[in-house]
Amino acid sequence: MWRKGSRLTTHKAQIVTLTLWRFDSLAAKLWMFGQMGLARSAISSMPGLQFIKMVGTGAGAGFSTTPNFSRYGLFGGWPNKESAQLALGNSTAIKRLSERACETVTLFLQPTQSRGLWSGVEPFHVGTEIEPKGPIVALTRATLRAQHIARFWSLVPAISSAVEDEERQHFMLGLGEVPYRNQITFSIWSDEADMVRFSKASPTHGEAVRRAYREDWFAESLFARFNLLTVEGSWAELAPVQPLLDGLVNDNRTQLDEMKKAVA
Repeated sequence: MWRKGSRLTTHKAQIVTLTLWRFDSLAAKLWMFGQMGLARSAISSMPGLQFIKMVGTGAGAGFSTTPNFSRYGLFGGWPNKESAQLALGNSTAIKRLSERACETVTLFLQPTQSRGLWSGVEPFHVGTEIEPKGPIVALTRATLRAQHIARFWSLVPAISSAVEDEERQHFMLGLGEVPYRNQITFSIWSDEADMVRFSKASPTHGEAVRRAYREDWFAESLFARFNLLTVEGSWAELAPVQPLLDGLVNDNRTQLDEMKKAVA
């Protein structure tokens, strides 16, 4: 959505959603593949929507040159959580997708850091008083220059294995818009310190990033971090994330109790 060069001007923190759908039957997969084009107009017209991207995934954890026609996703940007829940809940197009899917989940995210562009715009607005807390989501998105596509994908298996084997990473998914050329990584970590520790310590990840920027592989790139606020729906691979959210809720309750005692 977003016109080129446009950007958010609100001083309040934006809410970003990622909705995932999984389809099991061949008929449902073929139907959803068609909806990537047919449903776009209806989904884009949801009230309050500031940013939208419909995406597919690769095989396995998503980091593959082989597409996975059973999983699809939708990124959305909203002024607040209430407007996101209302629009997604009332959208006929979203309901149709969810009714045909065997699994559906929506993750609600709060941007804490964003650097770079997505299709020529700055899609995520970071509130001035938002601090990283609890489960952290890391998102990278890049448009590869045509001459570097093969080189990039030759490094992906090693990087993907390193991230998948990292015990401090609790969920990982590779997504994309245009196959091979537009790539998105989405991962959930215990906290910001764990994520930063991995990015600095991993030789495969670090070297790939350095080469990409040194050799100018990307026509466009974006790096963003988010607080993971809530997860609504069901998605088997997200099971390890729920205890992190439960712990965050308990921490917030403890802080609230301490504040009440201090006031009293």
